[in-house]
Amino acid sequence: MGYCSWMDTSSDVTEARIKYIADGLVSSGLAKLGYIYVNVDEGWLKGRDSNGNMVWDSVKFPSGMKALGDYIHSKGLKYGLYTSRGNVQCSTSQYQGPGSYGYYQQDIKLMVSWGMDYLKCDSCGGSQAHDVAFQEYGQIRDALNSTGRPVFFSLCGWYYWYAPEGYSLGNSWRIDGDGDNWGALTNAINAMADLTAYSSPGGWNDPDLLIGTGVGSYGPDRGGWYQTDLQSRSQFSMWSVFSAPLLISANFLSVSTYALATWSNSEVIAVNQNHGRHPDFPYSGFRITGTNLTQNSGTNIWGRALNDGSFAVVFLNNFPNAMDITCDETCFAKMKYASGSKLTVRDLWAHTNVGTITVSSFTAKTVPGAGGCAMYRFSPS
Repeated sequence: MGYCSWMDTSSDVTEARIKYIADGLVSSGLAKLGYIYVNVDEGWLKGRDSNGNMVWDSVKFPSGMKALGDYIHSKGLKYGLYTSRGNVQCSTSQYQGPGSYGYYQQDIKLMVSWGMDYLKCDSCGGSQAHDVAFQEYGQIRDALNSTGRPVFFSLCGWYYWYAPEGYSLGNSWRIDGDGDNWGALTNAINAMADLTAYSSPGGWNDPDLLIGTGVGSYGPDRGGWYQTDLQSRSQFSMWSVFSAPLLISANFLSVSTYALATWSNSEVIAVNQNHGRHPDFPYSGFRITGTNLTQNSGTNIWGRALNDGSFAVVFLNNFPNAMDITCDETCFAKMKYASGSKLTVRDLWAHTNVGTITVSSFTAKTVPGAGGCAMYRFSPS
């Protein structure tokens, strides 16, 4: 399950903190569930030496970046680093630069020599012209490939227009702006409705990080790095149906028991990691019913075909109050379940079997409002 991981998005990131997180992934059992990447986001890179080589902050990282990679690898985990294709990093007040523009080959070779397994490459300070962005990310891809080391390449370009070209460039590509509150994440869900065709094994649409409820998060202060417990659970449900990368952006050792239970749900993770394709459907989930949501209104039903013929289905409610959401005969027809056929139903959050239904309609009762959801697995009986 190589698409699960943890990412530190803090400008206060330190060697001690990263080691603490690596130890915690193992001791908490999250590593066994697939959270195997420890990704150091921006804030580690301080400048360049006289030869143009990257120089890390020696106060924050006294042992150096290779030693940190060795420590992470000793835990059976993988090591991620950050740079930008432009000439600055993003959102780090202490270190506005440098980015990797003009140093792609040199920077990649150095980071790979430190044991890098994952590269997040931001887009700050770079041209946002489509052809230039594709060309520059292509140069970074080629630099990675030339090393001979398998490195997961995460393009962080923030726009949906990366999706049609993304698979030729990297392993994941951001399709929307920073998802630091439920309104922003709702926008990402809307964007994903038009991008289903572009995800497949080896390359995935990325609607951004799992932010939890803000507790334990160290993201930039935008006045809204927050969502409710119910919204956090909906994000995890939707990201699993999307088969999006599951990247926790929080100190999971200080989050609530509810948040940890959300990210540890093996049945929902299994939906995310089900990469065998049903021949009649795309690899990624798709919107079965509903239209674009607003932050305070709308319902959607999303589904993902699994390789055993079953469907994972999320009923999402953005209206303020709880309400019933029904998948009718037309809804089931989009899953290619014939009217009158038998389906067994399992509630993936309650971990209970609901029973067997005859395909005509199914109602998710009192789905919580304000970004709440219900998630079921429908399987041919």
